Amino acid sequence: MNLFAQAGSSDWLQRIGGALEQVFGGDTPQQPLLLYQIAARAIVVYLIGLIIVRIGKSRVVARITAIDIINAFILGSLLSRGITGSASISGTTVATVAIVACHWLLTLLACRWHWFGTLLKGRYIRPLVVDGKPQPENLRHSHISDHDLMESIRLRGVEDLEQVAHAYKERNGEISVITKKPRVVDVPVRDGVQTVRIELH
Repeated sequence: MNLFAQAGSSDWLQRIGGALEQVFGGDTPQQPLLLYQIAARAIVVYLIGLIIVRIGKSRVVARITAIDIINAFILGSLLSRGITGSASISGTTVATVAIVACHWLLTLLACRWHWFGTLLKGRYIRPLVVDGKPQPENLRHSHISDHDLMESIRLRGVEDLEQVAHAYKERNGEISVITKKPRVVDVPVRDGVQTVRIELH
């Protein structure tokens, strides 16, 4: 009875393995993949990558620092090889888990220890504009031209440099802009009856 059960179980597993090989071309394909097999592998690798990245709290899309960029490059290369059959799906999964776990650990340490975060992400936040005036030395040190500065400011909806209270080159390479707050003046039109509020820019 047990022998029959084992034989039936083995036959069932073989059928599943055969079906999976038919759909995905095997874990590590020995022959060129058919188009539908590439599509099937793409869907599976995409879902595996999505699950691993979400579990690992990866910040690939949330922040762009040096460590996030390297992580994104390596993950992209790993996952694409699993899709095309250059690497096995199991190997792709293990490597993806390892990279995301390493990224998770490094970002955790950077969060806990400021000196480690500085080592990974950079040290200085440089002021590029102070009270509407560019800071030429910091611009030169950051390799940012006046045109680059104005482009970054316009992309944040500010037309005139005079409207900028402060602009900084952040550790991730982006330029942050803080605009000046308008001065509000209340002007009485008729005593005790009506007041007009005027914003002075």
